[in-house]
Amino acid sequence: MAKPQGLLSPVERQTYEAFGMLPDPERLGVLPRYSKKKGLLAPQFIYDTAQAISSPATAAQGYELGPQEALNVAMTATGGSSVGTAPKGALRSGLQFDPRFDPRKLEQERLKNLKTVVEPTGKIEVPVVSLANYEGRPFITSMSDRTAAGGNLVKINDVALNRPVGLLGGQDYMFNNPGQVWASAQQPVKQLLENAKVIKGVTGQDPLYIPWRMAPTGGDFAHMTGETMITYADSALSKSEKTKVNKEIKQFIPSWNGLGAEGSVDQFRNAPDKARKALKNALDKNFRDSGGLSIGEARLAVADQKQLIAPDAGIMNVGEIFAGNPMIQQSGHPSYPRGVPGQGLGRLEQQHNIFELLPQVTQARGVPNPAAPRQTDIRALQMKPYAGVITADLLKKLGY
Repeated sequence: MAKPQGLLSPVERQTYEAFGMLPDPERLGVLPRYSKKKGLLAPQFIYDTAQAISSPATAAQGYELGPQEALNVAMTATGGSSVGTAPKGALRSGLQFDPRFDPRKLEQERLKNLKTVVEPTGKIEVPVVSLANYEGRPFITSMSDRTAAGGNLVKINDVALNRPVGLLGGQDYMFNNPGQVWASAQQPVKQLLENAKVIKGVTGQDPLYIPWRMAPTGGDFAHMTGETMITYADSALSKSEKTKVNKEIKQFIPSWNGLGAEGSVDQFRNAPDKARKALKNALDKNFRDSGGLSIGEARLAVADQKQLIAPDAGIMNVGEIFAGNPMIQQSGHPSYPRGVPGQGLGRLEQQHNIFELLPQVTQARGVPNPAAPRQTDIRALQMKPYAGVITADLLKKLGY
């Protein structure tokens, strides 16, 4: 019996009205299936395509979308295979977002009204891939924040920034830095490469790299959030307010040159994480109501719009680690100086949680639902990189 229409989500209802198709667990992945009760069932990938087409229309009607549906909107808007940067001069506004970008209730309205303009630094075509393409391949996973990559933030609300903020990523770092698949500090990169070398020694294959998604605040360590707050203050505040901001910043960076001064951005980037964190909180607390940017607005401004409401620990990209190559000593990322040699391979057509790819970890921790792990489970993954193999049994359990 077909699922009653009253129980359908807005996107499912739009798909039914436009295509006459209902969600059905009996659909096969690629082939049609005949059912005595339901007749010929189109394969799941056809239904997924219909949903992807229906998602933008549903969003335009003001309905709330789920994480996968929101990703469909973003992927449709960016052509499906592109890196997802907006066209030059395009305005990003009215996007749905995870409230944890700024959990303070009174700040939610500011985030809803946020408008940004991002100019892409280039158009990079990213192929859409399936996990099934990599059957038998070993993989390594570690965390990656939600910051955007492949563009310059040039305007926030009605304020043109005096200095563009480079958006470096993030998940899409692997597609914007040829020869690299990830970047971090010395020790995390060393640990990941050591694991990759062992895996290649055992399997004879370079491992895949499948990063999992951090929480909305996970990008705070990167320079982009604070740099956006500082650049906005320089661009938007009055002379008297700038004097107050400079005085505030000097408490955390005593040698501070001043807003807009030569070398000031590098001073912020090179400051210890503790100082940068305290500085962002001070700017948020003392200046967000006098013309400055709140920390939540800054987080949202530098975030990848494909991940605004995506689930924690979700996976979206697949790369490959060049296990025989040495660590890249200068990654080019101000916050993450060392690079992992490798390449980006593609964007997953079907989204999963990383715990669905780590059955041994799931069993050992007693994770009740691998598709929706507990925050304690996700925090445990932050301690070190984990590895696995994309086996035929795993793919079958995931519905391939």
